[in-house]
Amino acid sequence: MMDLLDLEVSDVRIVGIWGKGGVGKTTLAKVIYEQISSQFDSCSFLADIETTVKRLGGFQLLQSKLMSDILNREYEVDQVAKGVDFFKGILRNMKVLIVLDAVEVQSHLHEIVGEKLDWFGDGSRIIVTTSVKSVLPDFISQGLAHVYGINVMNNDQALELFRKHALRKNLPIPDFDEIAICIIDSVNGIPLHIEVIGSLLSRKVVEVWIALKKLILQSGLYIEMILMASFRELSQEQREIFLDIACLPADVDCRIASFMWHNPNKPPSEGVDALRAMSLVKIGNDNQLVMHRLLREFFGQQIIQKEDDLYPGTRGRLCNLELARKTKKMEGTEHLNFDARDFNSTPNIRFLILDCAKVVGDFANVFPNLKWLQWRGCTRDFAATNFHVERLVILDLSWSKVTEDWGGWRKIKMPQLKVLNFTGCADLLISPELSSFPDLEILILERCSQLMKLDPSVRHLKRLTTLNLRFCDELNMLPIELGHMKALKELLIDGTSIQEIPVSMGYMEKLEIFSASKCLQLSHLPDSVCGLTSLSVLSLENAKITQISASVEKLVKLRILSLKDCRWIGRLPDSICNLGNSLEELDITGTGISELSNSITCLGHLKVLKLDSCFIRELPREIGNLVNLEDLDRLRILRLGHSSISAIPLEIGSLSCLQTLDLLRCNEIQVLPELPSSLTCLRVSSKRMEALPDLKDLVKLEEIRLGDKDPKELICPSTRMEPKSRSSDLLVAHIVLPKLKMLELSHPRVSELQLGHGSLSCSHLKKLVLSGVNLESVLDLPSSLSVLSIRRCSSLRQLPAVHHLSKLSELHLIQSAVEEIKGLQGLIALEILNISHCEICNLDGLGQLTDLRSLILSDCNSLGALPDISNLKMLKVLVVRRCSMIPDSKFLM
Repeated sequence: MMDLLDLEVSDVRIVGIWGKGGVGKTTLAKVIYEQISSQFDSCSFLADIETTVKRLGGFQLLQSKLMSDILNREYEVDQVAKGVDFFKGILRNMKVLIVLDAVEVQSHLHEIVGEKLDWFGDGSRIIVTTSVKSVLPDFISQGLAHVYGINVMNNDQALELFRKHALRKNLPIPDFDEIAICIIDSVNGIPLHIEVIGSLLSRKVVEVWIALKKLILQSGLYIEMILMASFRELSQEQREIFLDIACLPADVDCRIASFMWHNPNKPPSEGVDALRAMSLVKIGNDNQLVMHRLLREFFGQQIIQKEDDLYPGTRGRLCNLELARKTKKMEGTEHLNFDARDFNSTPNIRFLILDCAKVVGDFANVFPNLKWLQWRGCTRDFAATNFHVERLVILDLSWSKVTEDWGGWRKIKMPQLKVLNFTGCADLLISPELSSFPDLEILILERCSQLMKLDPSVRHLKRLTTLNLRFCDELNMLPIELGHMKALKELLIDGTSIQEIPVSMGYMEKLEIFSASKCLQLSHLPDSVCGLTSLSVLSLENAKITQISASVEKLVKLRILSLKDCRWIGRLPDSICNLGNSLEELDITGTGISELSNSITCLGHLKVLKLDSCFIRELPREIGNLVNLEDLDRLRILRLGHSSISAIPLEIGSLSCLQTLDLLRCNEIQVLPELPSSLTCLRVSSKRMEALPDLKDLVKLEEIRLGDKDPKELICPSTRMEPKSRSSDLLVAHIVLPKLKMLELSHPRVSELQLGHGSLSCSHLKKLVLSGVNLESVLDLPSSLSVLSIRRCSSLRQLPAVHHLSKLSELHLIQSAVEEIKGLQGLIALEILNISHCEICNLDGLGQLTDLRSLILSDCNSLGALPDISNLKMLKVLVVRRCSMIPDSKFLM
């Protein structure tokens, strides 16, 4: 996937992630997005495209979301054509990363990114997830897109996932494993199906498993059967929650949605927890309530439709999709008009979407049971009367034209309101008078770009737990009354112009999360902040704070402290050692800190320590005392091209929980000490590294990157380098790591690579990247490989036979001396073949690679005639250039 993205190239391209529903496309896209987003000017992740476009004004909503993300401020698109014109003017000068999730129709993709990608600046990347192959061919034929296919799980992976959900542990149990393998085979290794059926069988006696096996053998197993069985396992209340979620907007905040199902006799999360246990919903990192599109559209909404057809007078859910039918009669109007008669058939409505609609007339007794009203794009005027929603608990007015004087505040009666959302309401200059909502618990004013102050009535919100003011650009002060909000647990002021925190904030004794990232005017925190004894998260990223008070030791429940890019902070107070019983994550990335005192080693619960781009020259020897450390993240210590750290203390071997050690571009490091056996990821590059680390005991490693330089900085020689004479300087890399999935080796002194043998082989290796200029031989390649990339290995003349690599989907040979690929015809899954600046003489067997989609041959002057490729029916991209013995014109497409 990263090879297809190829971030070092300045072109604009799409990378499609293709696979069956439930195979993990969205999950992979999210991981890649988090991993590379920092390398772009701006980024946007648009979730569940197909669900959004079905809603009224769907494309406008997508364009508005995209441009708000790119500009980092509220931006509303009212017409698609205008949105496109604006894109062209803004995006052409920006390097952006955009993820378009669940695109199933080619025209929908064209509406968002155009047809030629000429709207975007150099280096931009668009990632598209889809289960439909017909979405990307136009871009592929233009050379603008590549496709990454996600395969279903192999048997070992599927069995591990099944055990996790069915048995709650990954241990073989003879009575169950045989049946489990039968079940896994029946669902074709698709992760979503495995999770749901595994959860269904959890805590069931073996007789139930046996009965299911008999059913499979007799009539097969279908996902609809699994889902219906899971649905029947739920209580009536849990079924209603499941169906509600199937109608809710994608990725809604679980904390908000839970108000809709409030039951005073049960914990607020009980119903959702039951659905999670059945793998029917998931909770994302930001508390999003996530239901897979397969469950949402092809199961949940179908049940709702059947119930509506049977009992039309009792329907409790109504979405924009149904209201949109009326648009056919009202084309050309900017907003739809609805009166009470339009809702005569829905007296029990509980959840209603009225985006971009106007209500007119008398609404007395129309919505007696309404609990959630989403009314995005609401107009400035309010023409309805008696709009009483006594049971309403959630009102979402995002991206609306409402102001503090909006008529609805006087006419709408909603005494039980718990959540009020004004996200993107650009016309709000001051928050409305809020004393009419004494039960309000969540107030969201995010991206209200003109908001200048909060109404003093905010002091009356005695039950408010969350106040979100993120990216209110014009807001430069908080009210003194803030201290009266004793119930507040979460205060978010990121990206505001706030210059000063009121002293009264110290009275907010229940505050747990205070986030002031990107508050560029904030230079000081009052000492009273250190009196917030319930505080667990303090984020001050990119603020102008110059120091952290020694009183920080009073924050006895602080778990996460982020000072990332606080460049004026030169040291941590010694008193931070007194947070040893609570602090789990410390981020001092990009600060001016040049030394870590020994006091940091008293943080016995620390799990994550982020130090990249600092001036730190050495780590304290006592770092071995941090036995809970899990992630010594991106320890590159790079400052304007200069690295300072010269040695890793021997005591690092004592970090028995350390999983990730990243030392890229630490160019003073010569050797590494013994590393902890808990490592799963090791990344090291140093220009002075004298020897490869000893890996034999690191049996948990899944990813290795080793080199004398960052792989991105490797410079290819213009002429072939002769290998060094055989001496003790040359190394044999003998790698025997059974869990290894990715190996990238770029150390020039490695002359031979051995990837184990027999039961000790690297049997799970998926990706192998070799960039060592003196590599002379590679002994054996594991059959598990899916990506093989050999670059800048100018001494490597021969590869081992590849006929057994039946899973290999990508093969890249760039600037190597390889003359022949033995067994090429055995690469039956190969989709991408890229050979450039090589001494390759022939490509015998090429014509048998019927899955090949992309063939690029460049600057291969020893390559003679190609075999017949007329049988390559899947081939979409064919490039043959500067191969002196083959005319370019012969292969123009």
